[in-house]
Amino acid sequence: MKKYPLLYFLIASFFIGVFFTLLVYVGIWKQLVLGLSSVRWWMWPIYLVLTFYVTLTLHELGHFIAFAVQKVKLRAIYLTMFVFYKTQRGWKFRIMPKLWVLFGGLVVPDLDLIDNDEAYESIANKFAKSLIAAPIVTICFMILTNILFISSLIWSNQYGWIGFISVFNMFTTMLSVLYIYTFKLHTQSIYGDFVAYKKIKEDPLFRYIQLSQYAGFRLDQDHTFSVFLWEKSKTLLNERKMKTDIFHATLLMNYIEGVIYESQPIDEKIDSMIQKLPVTNYLRSEHGLMMAYDIVIYLYFNHHVEKAYQLLDKIEKRQSNKINEKQRIYLNKKAKHVTHIAYNDAFLSNKENFPTEQSWIFEPILDYYKNMEILHKKLPFHIYECLVDLEEEK
Repeated sequence: MKKYPLLYFLIASFFIGVFFTLLVYVGIWKQLVLGLSSVRWWMWPIYLVLTFYVTLTLHELGHFIAFAVQKVKLRAIYLTMFVFYKTQRGWKFRIMPKLWVLFGGLVVPDLDLIDNDEAYESIANKFAKSLIAAPIVTICFMILTNILFISSLIWSNQYGWIGFISVFNMFTTMLSVLYIYTFKLHTQSIYGDFVAYKKIKEDPLFRYIQLSQYAGFRLDQDHTFSVFLWEKSKTLLNERKMKTDIFHATLLMNYIEGVIYESQPIDEKIDSMIQKLPVTNYLRSEHGLMMAYDIVIYLYFNHHVEKAYQLLDKIEKRQSNKINEKQRIYLNKKAKHVTHIAYNDAFLSNKENFPTEQSWIFEPILDYYKNMEILHKKLPFHIYECLVDLEEEK
């Protein structure tokens, strides 16, 4: 292509010209022009919104139905600002205008409590099938719309219908190509369907994080902790070397929270690793800072009071100023509160001070503030003292 650009351009132009001439000769081009002329200018944005919601709904239904067919219970389906969610009293509907920032949708399953390897692998496979089902639906719908568009141009004489299907097909193709492009993208915390499908099949850590996070959305909020998943976190921590990415930070936080809030026994090998961990390397990101403060609380809980306070001092001095200030203030005050350095009841009782990040998205299905109350509970008091020799030096 780089060697003969002009030649390739001329060949492409020739075939486009031949194709266009053929369309004009057989009358298809005239059908298309007359059809499009029947579409008023103000109908184009309406068709765009209609097409967006049709394609988005079909995509999310691909996830939703794939879960349902595999007998996985469902908790919620998001279609931009429209949320259908399940409660103890059945399914409900809610409109949340600020969800437009997602510019997409989301399906949340209601997982049974995972308590063995067989169930763990089974739900991981079902997750993978659900992830790949939606892109297949998107691609198939785009192909079917194109076929219907071509068929209408050839056999239909209804110009109103031709105009509608032409515009609808154009928007469907554009949006579907955009969706397919996003399926291949990923950031540190967001993964497209193709990428997520591959990682959940091949990456044990990614698989664990996905399943453990979705386990927190169970309809039965009184029973979301799984001893099996906590043991899984121990296994992964013992098998892997800690890194500074969000997945390793989340893995360690899951282990720590199991010890502190679920009374799970401390693993000596992991405890040794935590005490030697170069925590200051993690202070450049929000997830790293959250993990660092969790380690402070863990050290205090495990009677390493002096180490906990020393680490807290390091965090205050070395944390990145690029991290959200509200997040930094909240984490600092919470850590000092639960470790008995300073009692910040007034601050922690004010919901306006909570850095909810993206948690507000799950407001219909998750009581975020109830979980925060548990995290704000003071730990058992441990005496912090040192000996002072007052004997006069000879």
